[in-house]
Amino acid sequence: MARGFVEAMGGTLGAEDTPGGGLTMVLTLRAARGAPPAPAAELPAHAAT
Repeated sequence: MARGFVEAMGGTLGAEDTPGGGLTMVLTLRAARGAPPAPAAELPAHAAT
């Protein structure tokens, strides 16, 4: 259900292994037109690269 909502908004939802064990869900959405970019410090390390 979550993936359907995200894809309907033009984004992606995926799962990654978390170092040390566990699962991290990665949600990616496009920024709104005219919105300023988020500072890299507010993004997870893997999203800022």
